[in-house]
Amino acid sequence: MQTQKELVTALLAALAQDGDINLHEYPIHVTYQTTLRLEGEVANIVAKRKARRIAVHLSALTTIEDCLRLRPGERRIGKALLDAAVDALSQEPAFRDLHVRTAHTATAPADQWIGVDVSGCMIRLDGQVGSLSHRRLAEVIAWWVPGCCDVHNHLRVQPAEQDNDDEISDAIRLVLEKDPLLHAENIRISTRERRVTLDGSVHSPEQERMAVYDCWYVPGVHDVRDRLRVLQ
Repeated sequence: MQTQKELVTALLAALAQDGDINLHEYPIHVTYQTTLRLEGEVANIVAKRKARRIAVHLSALTTIEDCLRLRPGERRIGKALLDAAVDALSQEPAFRDLHVRTAHTATAPADQWIGVDVSGCMIRLDGQVGSLSHRRLAEVIAWWVPGCCDVHNHLRVQPAEQDNDDEISDAIRLVLEKDPLLHAENIRISTRERRVTLDGSVHSPEQERMAVYDCWYVPGVHDVRDRLRVLQ
């Protein structure tokens, strides 16, 4: 059995070997006291998700304290970020029957609602939605808000649904169709054991990158295999 120090050393070595994680430019601080904790700033959502997956795989721990944050493209915190997140969720057609509000609003929530709060550049979602796809879409929209560096998704699904690979594929399809930077009609999605494969074609390397990022934004995805072709 590895000691705590040996596990931290092995984890840092594994992170350094991953091509999507740049420890030189974006150092990750790993500690293991009562829980295994990852802390630092990362370049993008791929690095954040993969760092956590590597930590889970190496440690076999069910609880990882993930304090990694994305470096935002623009600085927006506090009320400015809160207003932007509430606006983005309120304007989403899939949420037209939900009550989107700030977490501190005193009015009684509806049967389905999303409460939004911020701490610095982190967005927290609370409330109750009607499907796993709605829960996933809400998180992705929060990630898309300019200035957001982290999302804590505490939304409950009522009635409860059983998660599966088809549900993840459906959520990714929904997200890709809503991304204004993508033309997703030629992208095919398949998921097996939470590992997603993208096939088909896109119109530019930027669209290819955004399609991969969008998959990683979806909670529950464990890996993304990119088989997309860029049309010339």
